[in-house]
Amino acid sequence: MKNTFKASLFLTIPMVLAASSCKKSNSDDTQQTSTLKAQILADVSANVCTSSYQDMLDKANVLQSAVTALTTTPTDANLTSARTAWKNMRVTWEETEAWLFGPVEADKIDPRIDTWPVDFTQLDQILKSNDELTEAYVDNLDDALKGFHPIEYLLWGQNGTKTAASFTAREKAYLTSLTQNLVKLTTSVRNTWSNGYNKQLATAGAGSTEFTTQQAAYVQLVDAMHDICEEVANSKMKEPFDSQDASKEESPFAKNSIIDFTNNIKGIMIMYQGNFSVDGKGIEDLVRANNLSLDAEIKSKYAAAIAALGTFSVPFGQAIVSEPTKVQNAMTKINDFASTLDEKLKPFILQQVK
Repeated sequence: MKNTFKASLFLTIPMVLAASSCKKSNSDDTQQTSTLKAQILADVSANVCTSSYQDMLDKANVLQSAVTALTTTPTDANLTSARTAWKNMRVTWEETEAWLFGPVEADKIDPRIDTWPVDFTQLDQILKSNDELTEAYVDNLDDALKGFHPIEYLLWGQNGTKTAASFTAREKAYLTSLTQNLVKLTTSVRNTWSNGYNKQLATAGAGSTEFTTQQAAYVQLVDAMHDICEEVANSKMKEPFDSQDASKEESPFAKNSIIDFTNNIKGIMIMYQGNFSVDGKGIEDLVRANNLSLDAEIKSKYAAAIAALGTFSVPFGQAIVSEPTKVQNAMTKINDFASTLDEKLKPFILQQVK
């Protein structure tokens, strides 16, 4: 009896310890996952959204300084500098379209700074008028008469052959006020994110009034990533391609449309990885912790879309006519990427985040 009891006791103790260890491990895993989900939102809010809008404002100020130099000293070197500053700011803006929600959407910043095509008829009427071309005047114009693309038109000209010496006094005044307005709107977005909206996203499900659950915040992120895919493939590219009308492309004067599309798609990976200027936690970390095959598929579809956009040998306005197979292939690859985001990543988020 005594020996049997000892044997039973020795067998029982390891089982109890194993069960206790298992419970502790499961509890630790749950806590780590909960911490990760919160950290992702905090890092995305600070390192992606808020940082990107600060970067865009910094670049808007550089553009404004370059435009001031051009309008006061109209040399071709200063024109080149202004064009470069426009393109640099454009990179950040197009990337941020992968998280086009919050203040940008609520305050209608997107249409106010990125509506195309340019309304040439009304623009010429403005230049011929006696209206005082102040920033306040520009702010009240229709969306197609302010923002990136009228600036683009003035810097490059309709055929991309603008020279510094050809700027009229009215064009200089309009360009100056357009740029001032761009800085004002960019400042507004940066301020709203930095002074409160960042906390709304970071505290989703833990006091946020904008996102009462973490799931709502994560779904917003994934929907924004998916939506820019849809817009690039089925609007930005498809509309000029189907109509064979280059005037409908996004950035025709600077021949920048393909770069715009590419930066839109790159913005999706920035959001996914939580890595704009600082490499923090991103949705990628949650996916990799639970579904490596999904992570691999997302990255594969992303790489295929970027590769397809890199095949063009001419600007997009020409490619819709001379390289139709490449245009169609790029749209297909981007739509494939969009499908993975909507049909696989989003269900994963709905299952993993509550």
